[in-house]
Amino acid sequence: MVHICGCHSMEELFPPGLLSNLQNIEVIDISWCQKMKILSGDGGHGTSSDSPVQFYFPKLRILALTCLPRLKSICTGKMICNSLEEITVWRCPKLKRMRIFLPMLDNGHPFAPPSLEEIKIRTKEWWESVEWDQPHAKDVLRL
Repeated sequence: MVHICGCHSMEELFPPGLLSNLQNIEVIDISWCQKMKILSGDGGHGTSSDSPVQFYFPKLRILALTCLPRLKSICTGKMICNSLEEITVWRCPKLKRMRIFLPMLDNGHPFAPPSLEEIKIRTKEWWESVEWDQPHAKDVLRL
């Protein structure tokens, strides 16, 4: 479990390269970090949009992001977490892109993980404005 609250000078939670070592993490809960811009970036080196790095979180059940006014993105790569049970995004007005990748059907369309029970957001308008890297992801994660 990673629980961070009130670290106002922290801009990035995980340094580059650390995410690949967190395979057993079950909960990421970040709140009230005024300068947090991204959970894990590329260290300023840039990434190729053609082949972003993939981070696998096979045991991640809860992703909770609360009161992060400068958060723009979760990570620069693809975040694959097929065991998600709950997604909470509350008061993160600058978060415009979700890099969470959903499981795929044989026809190439994403589907919500069977474990996903709840999506908690502040406004439906914000949720509808979020961009996803996977086509149709927003359609399968209807509120």
